[in-house]
Amino acid sequence: MRKTGSSFSKPSGGERGARLLLHLGPGLRQAIDPGEIYFVEAVGDDTRVRTHTSRAIRDVRPLGEIAQVLRPRGFVRAHRNYLVNPAHVREVRRRAGGEDWELRLEPPVNLVLPVSRSALRALWEAFGEE
Repeated sequence: MRKTGSSFSKPSGGERGARLLLHLGPGLRQAIDPGEIYFVEAVGDDTRVRTHTSRAIRDVRPLGEIAQVLRPRGFVRAHRNYLVNPAHVREVRRRAGGEDWELRLEPPVNLVLPVSRSALRALWEAFGEE
């Protein structure tokens, strides 16, 4: 929510913080705050949306389609199979013994995800670096 004067106004659909709908199946949608999402993972033809809970939410759309909805909200494609919310990244580090990078998400998720070389620049930009 954005504060305007003494009252609060709800952000419009394209702004950060606005809720979005996950497509759980034909005729079923679930509203979610994008800030609750840690990462999104491509799994076959479906996509898994991961929040702070241990249970992932299955969205029937491909990752590329969900990425179009989440990019304007600050999400970054870290790898061909992963879209991450920089707000939940705890650290970005080089992988052991190599030139490649990986990121670690905040608790309670605590997962380590790969960062592709082609996605590294977008990840740095998400944190205000070049």
